[in-house]
Amino acid sequence: MNRTDLTLIIVASIVIALVIGWSARWLFDQLNRVPHGADENGQDPLDVAEQARASAEAELSRIQGEYASEYNQLKAELDATMDGLRSARQRADVAEAELEAALRSGGA
Repeated sequence: MNRTDLTLIIVASIVIALVIGWSARWLFDQLNRVPHGADENGQDPLDVAEQARASAEAELSRIQGEYASEYNQLKAELDATMDGLRSARQRADVAEAELEAALRSGGA
């Protein structure tokens, strides 16, 4: 075996190794393909965004429910306070009228 034969065998071996390596990599990529645009976990960003939107809407609904409940409670407290104030004003008016009537009848 001369020098030329040995060189051709080494070059052929390197080319065959490159072709086998490239083919193995291509096959590996085909078997482990992730959808186009997917992140490292294989999730589509659109799906992730839709899940985040759904959870944000659920959180918004929960917060709106809490605020609506608190609003209704504060409104009921305000109505009760206003009724109490109205009653106190009426009693004060009655007491003032009685006092004026007593002063008129006592002063006459």
